[in-house]
Amino acid sequence: MSNASNRWHNIDQLLDRVLDGLHSEEDSRQLNDILRTDVEACRRYVAYMELHGRLTWGDGIRAGAERGTSGEELVGGGRGMAGSPAIDGEEGFGIRDSGFGIQSSGSLSVGAAVEHPVGAAVEHPVGAAVELPNQLDPEPQIPESRTPNPEPPFPTLSTTHYPLPTSDFVGSWAFSCMVATVIMGVMLLVFWAMKVTHHQHIAEAPSQSVPSETMPEMVFFGRITGMVDVKWSDDPYFLPPLSSRAYVPLGRKYILNSGLLEITYDSGAKVILEGPCTYEVESTAGGYLALGKLTAKVEAVKGKGSRSKVQGSRSKAEPSSFILHPSSLFSVRTPTAVITDLGTEFGVDVSDEGNTESRVFRGSVKVQVVGGTGLASGTPREVILRKNESARVEGGDELRITMLVASAKTADFTRRIPKVTYKMLDLVDVVAGGDGFSGRRNRGIDPTNGQADAMTPKDTGPEAWFHGDGKYHRVEALPLVDGVFIPDGGKDAVQVDSAGNTFAGFPDTTSKTWKPVWAGGKLPIDQSSRATLGGIDYAATPHCLLFMHANNGITFDLEAIRRANPGCKLLRFRAVAGNSSEVMYDPNGTRVIADLWVLVDGQVRFERREINGYSGAFSVSISIGDNDRFLTLATTDGGNQGMYGDWTMFGDPRLDLMQVDANEPKDKRGGD
Repeated sequence: MSNASNRWHNIDQLLDRVLDGLHSEEDSRQLNDILRTDVEACRRYVAYMELHGRLTWGDGIRAGAERGTSGEELVGGGRGMAGSPAIDGEEGFGIRDSGFGIQSSGSLSVGAAVEHPVGAAVEHPVGAAVELPNQLDPEPQIPESRTPNPEPPFPTLSTTHYPLPTSDFVGSWAFSCMVATVIMGVMLLVFWAMKVTHHQHIAEAPSQSVPSETMPEMVFFGRITGMVDVKWSDDPYFLPPLSSRAYVPLGRKYILNSGLLEITYDSGAKVILEGPCTYEVESTAGGYLALGKLTAKVEAVKGKGSRSKVQGSRSKAEPSSFILHPSSLFSVRTPTAVITDLGTEFGVDVSDEGNTESRVFRGSVKVQVVGGTGLASGTPREVILRKNESARVEGGDELRITMLVASAKTADFTRRIPKVTYKMLDLVDVVAGGDGFSGRRNRGIDPTNGQADAMTPKDTGPEAWFHGDGKYHRVEALPLVDGVFIPDGGKDAVQVDSAGNTFAGFPDTTSKTWKPVWAGGKLPIDQSSRATLGGIDYAATPHCLLFMHANNGITFDLEAIRRANPGCKLLRFRAVAGNSSEVMYDPNGTRVIADLWVLVDGQVRFERREINGYSGAFSVSISIGDNDRFLTLATTDGGNQGMYGDWTMFGDPRLDLMQVDANEPKDKRGGD
């Protein structure tokens, strides 16, 4: 008989004894331990109890019919669940060959209450939220057959809930009454929802119109046509667009902390916003730039022309007294100026103080001064800027326009959304000696000395134990790997990278591990089937894995990875992690538990504590900032001084990279 068959046979025997009332305290403890940690056993428990209830209910009704007993008497008297009277023994109540191996009859009851699972997952926030562009969907797909640290997947069985017998219930008078009740309820709901015109409103002349507070119908003036590395504001009152191709409605405000966003108006005008930036769409022909940089380019659209009439007005929330005239050309309004298109491509930059700088790349614009109590001496109300000319409007009590000469320092503007390519750097390939893109496999690193040579049979054999010395070891042979270590928090804080960052949160471990840090391919053991997480075999192509038995640690040099991939931005680390073992207890009866850790510069970004093979697969997704230096992956034995069955690993560990085309630089001089 296979291990799986033995496992279910033992559980079924436990349930039989519980239902027969023959269980001992040891049986109750063992059943509780299994249901706390084994998701599949919980599902079997629910199915077992449901089947038992259905058979008991149906047999009871049939037996009562033979005796002439009413259904109400059976409902009131025949329930064999926890907390209820036992069912009188009758031949009709015997349960035979239910599919679970049940062979029971007579009084029925449930033993000890099932305890809730322990060990909640802990997520650690990152200092600043980092969002991926919508073009990239980095989250790996995890089958739903196993879920991490599940809530109890079975309901509390009580005396007030039994499944109805399908064979006797359907077609009965009770079933007919229920159907009629549902139909009547639906009809009442429909009539309640219908809007019926009041008789007083019929044939009356329309009254004089009065101002209404009803929100007007949303009008769209364009859509988003480009996004690069956008990080939206974390303002709780700001709602980012739902997609990278969302339509742009009147009054929509866009608040970027960083990145580039392109909006194309229906009139043909294109606006590129560069974060940090706050911009509100006020009409078909312009908007309000409160902060940041904007580049506008007016192009002809077939059938629409190069310019569009303004159909809206400025936002009431803004303090400026300027109102866009219905015949205006494309305009950008700021706290101190209005820049109006005269057939052009231009840039606008608004500082934190509200000062406005405008530069013309092609054509010309009109810059008008708005706000303030007056103009400084000699300052005109408006100026015309032509190709390669710039001006600055400075606020205060007296506004001032300053023409900038060609040598003056002006803001850089992004005139085109650059072409972006996304890459996935394979960390398994890096550990195996590659650059992250060569697909190398089946090599390991000795965690006690950092040697990355080919592993010998002794290094991968059944007695391949590695004892830690409490030190951090550099991996000189692999330029993208910083070092390795064996974590043991019982002695002191553990050094986790070559910069000297330490972490004091590891548990007190045995300070030894089994097997090296292994880059697979196949595991360095005979039972390759144990490389399965969430129903996916990560030892099989096209998948890969980092096998890190409990008490192993490896750190990657993010700065070295940036140098090896010029022009690329590191976005995110992602993987599927878990324990691939199917063992719940070691030979001494100790529960199998292990821990998973992900650190960045010595700070924990992800952890899962006290997991085993029945905890499921975990999706790991960690944002990588521009200033992050080291990425550390580590595993520990849960602090119970036991390592049996701690087959922890990271499946498909990747770094997401974004590469911006070097031929699309920012324009610093503005001319063509």
